[in-house]
Amino acid sequence: MMQKVFLAMVVVVSAFFAWTALVTRADEQAFIWGVNGHPLASYHGVTLEEQVASLVTLGARSYRVDVQSIDQLPKLKALVDLAEANNVEILPVFTPKIDLNAATIEEIHSTSKTLAYETATMLGAKIKVWELGNELENFAIIQPCEMRDDGTQYPCNWGPAGGLYPLDYYGPRWEKVAAVMHGLDAGMKQAGGKYRTAMGTAGWGHIGAFQRMKQSGINWDISVWHLYGQDPEWAFKALAEYGKPIWVTEFNHPKGSIESEAAQAAGLKTMMEMLQRLRKLYPIEAAHVYELMDETYWAPDFEAYMGLVRLDGDEKIGWRAGEPKAAFKVVQDIIGQDRLTGTQSQ
Repeated sequence: MMQKVFLAMVVVVSAFFAWTALVTRADEQAFIWGVNGHPLASYHGVTLEEQVASLVTLGARSYRVDVQSIDQLPKLKALVDLAEANNVEILPVFTPKIDLNAATIEEIHSTSKTLAYETATMLGAKIKVWELGNELENFAIIQPCEMRDDGTQYPCNWGPAGGLYPLDYYGPRWEKVAAVMHGLDAGMKQAGGKYRTAMGTAGWGHIGAFQRMKQSGINWDISVWHLYGQDPEWAFKALAEYGKPIWVTEFNHPKGSIESEAAQAAGLKTMMEMLQRLRKLYPIEAAHVYELMDETYWAPDFEAYMGLVRLDGDEKIGWRAGEPKAAFKVVQDIIGQDRLTGTQSQ
């Protein structure tokens, strides 16, 4: 009995020191402040040069961009080269154009694999981290009256599940989600090279998706979390138990500047200061603001108000970059302060 107790203590102590070492490595290395953007399909009328210039002014080291199809690759390569010349890294996030409801698992896997393979073959030498999928688990959240994998029925008088547990995801839809992830991973492996893969969820309560990913045999190097106003410490604590670094690849004040630009600026300041504190406790390596520019053409949807920079114009006269919002200066100042204290690389 004493031997069993001793061995259990060794396991616990070893896990604790492994976690501590991971947190220390994440805190000691240069923390990555980044920004999201949609340069390949959106921001109509705004050049790649203008976007990269805004990133440089902010002091951001990383630009997270969605990659949907192979026909976007020439523009993506131009962006990667331009960003590299300005000491900005591109974080591609694969969001393959697939109708998950209509497509078969085989079609989903094949389309995803092809997109990842073609992109990584072209740019693999220049990209260090690839994000495989964006908030895919949302598609699989179980709905009222659907059957759980254990044979029980999800209550018909409840709303959609919170995503906290593996059984909060509907099996047949989860298989399609897993097909995207497996396909993207297979394409990356086929292309070869040295890289890390990032996978995760939309945040909120969706921690159960990570256990579900493990059950599906999905492997990843960096755990991804998204953050829009809520306290994430409980999630970071749970994610740290997987023994992997954490990247917050989207965060902003809830609904951006819909309430006011001052509210967005104050909310972002609070969130960035919170992330500065939490990265000393958990292995958080990076955080990306969502997003660089308002997508004014989507008004009144919240996407029209999430940017750090206004997008001026209209459909008739065209779109152009406007003035920075109050949140831009907040982000710029905090990144600058990090540089002065040595936690942001020069």
